[in-house]
Amino acid sequence: MPLAASAIYFLNLRGDVLINRLYRDDVGGNMVDAFRMHIMQTKELGTCPVRQIGGCSFFYMRISNVYIVIVVSRNANVACAFKFVVEAVALFKSYFGGAFDEDAIRNNFVLIYELLDEIMDFGYPQNLSPEILKLYITQEGVRSPFSSKPADKPVPNATLQVTGAVGWRREGLVYKKNEVFLDIVESVNLLMSSKGSVLRCDVTGKILMKCFLSGMPDLKLGLNDKIGLEKESQIKSRPTKSGKTIELDDVTFHQCVNLTRFNSEKTVSFVPPDGEFELMK
Repeated sequence: MPLAASAIYFLNLRGDVLINRLYRDDVGGNMVDAFRMHIMQTKELGTCPVRQIGGCSFFYMRISNVYIVIVVSRNANVACAFKFVVEAVALFKSYFGGAFDEDAIRNNFVLIYELLDEIMDFGYPQNLSPEILKLYITQEGVRSPFSSKPADKPVPNATLQVTGAVGWRREGLVYKKNEVFLDIVESVNLLMSSKGSVLRCDVTGKILMKCFLSGMPDLKLGLNDKIGLEKESQIKSRPTKSGKTIELDDVTFHQCVNLTRFNSEKTVSFVPPDGEFELMK
């Protein structure tokens, strides 16, 4: 099942609560005491990021000098929980000027509470895109004096961005020169025995793009004809001449990709976000 968080806590290295938010009433407000007593004080923070205490599960991660702890009272998707934490930290950094530590949290209590109400509803993750949230949460955070990143300017049409189908790109973009950059990064993993036999080998890759295009362009990326997602039975029934059909396993796309068109036409069709992003891996 998806993540259904009951509470989220932000603690410093001493175990003091910097800020917390209760999303459900199935856990008590003293759950953080169990985390301090059974995990922090026993020096088991580095052993496993998932612990179960008294019928509740604790998912925690250390970012700088802050521990982010998610408490759930039922079976939940652990990967979704940590993905939420990573995306939430990236969101906070975009508001705080690239810094996320104890001082940044203390200086932005009001803004963090407002963001926590937007990015999670009744324990379920919502939209965590900084570009979208900055359209209607325009309050600027107290930026770190060591940050050189300029403040992002808010843009109009918040309703369209939040409710529209293309939430990752805003309207009205204009460039004097339209440019698209594409990089393919691949790595080969090989495991051999002491006798020289291949135990396991695979190739992992990702397509990185950087787009500076005006308007709302619809791009198409065509793949080699021999590349496709095919079942083993289809491959056996239709052998290729060269015997070198390439199979794609565990493909992950950016949310901008039209999956229906990819399944039917084997072409990657998408409306790209503005700037740099990972198209697929």
